[in-house]
Amino acid sequence: MIQWTQKEGIWVNKNAAPPAEQLLYAGSISNNPDWQFPSHKHDDLFEILVIKEGEGDFTIGETSYHAVKGDVLIYNKGILHAEKSSKEHPVFICYCGFSSAREYIVPLDAHPVIRANKYSSEMITLMELLFEESSMQEEGYEQIAGHLLSSILVLVHRMLKLQNHAQSLTKNTLATEIKEYIDGNYTQSMSLKQIADEFNISSYYLAHIFKNTYGTSPINYMIQRRMGEATRLLVQSEMKVWEIAKITGYENPNYFSILFTRVVGMSPKQYREHHNQNLSYAEGMFIKQDDKKTDH
Repeated sequence: MIQWTQKEGIWVNKNAAPPAEQLLYAGSISNNPDWQFPSHKHDDLFEILVIKEGEGDFTIGETSYHAVKGDVLIYNKGILHAEKSSKEHPVFICYCGFSSAREYIVPLDAHPVIRANKYSSEMITLMELLFEESSMQEEGYEQIAGHLLSSILVLVHRMLKLQNHAQSLTKNTLATEIKEYIDGNYTQSMSLKQIADEFNISSYYLAHIFKNTYGTSPINYMIQRRMGEATRLLVQSEMKVWEIAKITGYENPNYFSILFTRVVGMSPKQYREHHNQNLSYAEGMFIKQDDKKTDH
């Protein structure tokens, strides 16, 4: 995957005695909506790519994949592959090529695209450092680049292990576990990414399987759980609105009130007053009916 007119790449240390893995080049592909690379293969080296920004379509072997920010792609030697950037969201890739005595970097039956998970930002950082060391070529860069490559390979296998674990769960089971996690933690401050990190999957994948199972997004479900608890506290306690806001996960009581009104259809104060009026009326009716029974 070398086309120096479209890529910024550096060949390094071509004549050094080869270690277990020998870095051959490192580079990056800038945001170019027209960038694409036709089908090709390398019989004597491996490649690792990480999507830093944007997205693109990749063909590996006979299968096509859509990859987004944080995804890692592995090209075993001898495997045909092609790449094409998205025009709407141009891809920004960091990549490296290296030789190895291994037969493969990931097993031939494994998924060659490792979806973004909690290690993605670390992987991007390591690939950027690898490119920087390879291009600057300051004293000792070969040793540093070698250690960075070793770290990248360790991280690849960590990410692959997490992905395999997530894929071992059925989508419905995973969606159920996510729902149970939200049910147990909805009063805590948490983002979609934080929830995704708990399950070692990407935010996109989490939102996709949750909505397919429950018909709503994880964040909307969390808001509904919070508002449900808020209505209960408004009715069953004398807590102030700001206290209820804090208990249900909102530090800003004004934002809580706005969100409550949007979801419930009336402000927290109106909801409490409305419920108390209805409760008083119902209790009055109950007492009158009892009085009538007593008269008989």
